[in-house]
Amino acid sequence: MLLAVVFLPHRLQAQVLRGTARLVGDDRPLDQARVMALLRDGRSVGSTVTDDKGRFQLRINADGKPFAISITRIGMEPTLSEELTLGASDTLDVNFSVVETGIRTDTVRVKATPSLNDIRLTEARRRGWRVFPPADVEKLRERSNSFEDLLRSSGYPGFVVPSRRDDCIRSTRYNRCLTIVIDGVPLSGSYPNINPRDVYFFALLGKTEAAVQFGDRAPWGAIVIYTRGKGDR
Repeated sequence: MLLAVVFLPHRLQAQVLRGTARLVGDDRPLDQARVMALLRDGRSVGSTVTDDKGRFQLRINADGKPFAISITRIGMEPTLSEELTLGASDTLDVNFSVVETGIRTDTVRVKATPSLNDIRLTEARRRGWRVFPPADVEKLRERSNSFEDLLRSSGYPGFVVPSRRDDCIRSTRYNRCLTIVIDGVPLSGSYPNINPRDVYFFALLGKTEAAVQFGDRAPWGAIVIYTRGKGDR
């Protein structure tokens, strides 16, 4: 820190502080820096912010008590002057040279906000559904040309995938059609043509689980499919 304190020649004390803050080395003005007059107990008796040319001016009310001037800004080394004493009406010029420095912090933990599908996946697991998570689906997609291929590749014995497109996927336990649910909407009618690359994860629901979740729209169980959204891999 280099601190230059210049008293006006015909005055010894001051009530108004003014000056300039600049960077050490290249003499650039330090803008948006906080300038404060502090008593010995840390109380502030005046503060301001430097302008785009590093200039500042503030009025002090220290009641004759000694104070020091501090100047701070993120990325700059905190600077503190020697103690000064105020008079009743004079002006004091104070010029600061401030050292630029790196910022050191404690460990910062950054956590991304979960996507809607991540929330859905967590909820499916909480409900105890038989979940085929994104990592498994990604592997299955590599050898699948259709959603039916993806189901067959899973090797899971809870459903039977038909060879004909006009048939339905059946529960092995009840030999009844499973309801297809896409992004929370149970489908009826013809079986949909689902691109396996659109699938983020899917889950198999038994008869009771499907009835709790979807009522009479899924009387014999369901295959719940969530498609990839923005931000999903």
